[in-house]
Amino acid sequence: MDVAHSSQKTAIDACKISSAPVVASHSACMSLWEHPRNKTDEVISKIADTGGYIGICCIPAFLGMTGDINSFLNHITYVVKKFGSKYVAIGTDNGYLSPNFKKEMKKVSGYIKKHRERWNNYWPKKDPIFDRKWQKTTQVKSLAWTNWPLFTVGLVQRGLTEKQIRDIVGGNVIRVMKEVNPSSHLSYNKG
Repeated sequence: MDVAHSSQKTAIDACKISSAPVVASHSACMSLWEHPRNKTDEVISKIADTGGYIGICCIPAFLGMTGDINSFLNHITYVVKKFGSKYVAIGTDNGYLSPNFKKEMKKVSGYIKKHRERWNNYWPKKDPIFDRKWQKTTQVKSLAWTNWPLFTVGLVQRGLTEKQIRDIVGGNVIRVMKEVNPSSHLSYNKG
């Protein structure tokens, strides 16, 4: 079960009834920044009890503080220190589109741009995600998928071990996926 969009109570209830690891695939820590999509320490603890993880997202309004890569790393290291590196992952959620995105997608066979109502039409109008202070170019670019090498460097600079970093940047996701689907052909060198 993925409780990223669930309330705190629903997330706790899901953890109580799940026989498999529960994840909050793209969220952040309520203890560091109060946003309704972030998870409390109680929820993160319950997720960890199931063997799952919280994926720290790359959304400035959810991260708070400076809303950039430093805030992102603050959330990851908070979970590592409080719950352990086995229970945190990178859960970007939003994608950074290259300037060539539209041109490149035209090359993909079968790519059809489907029209649907934008996601933000379903969110409360006063949510901080719409505040311009969380939409600065420097914030968005520092959290882009193209900066994953910097995510790793930042975790090294914060004193995490190679094993912890491997778990955070993909190992924990693979571990949970294999536990949920043992016939999966995913491999992960636990080195």
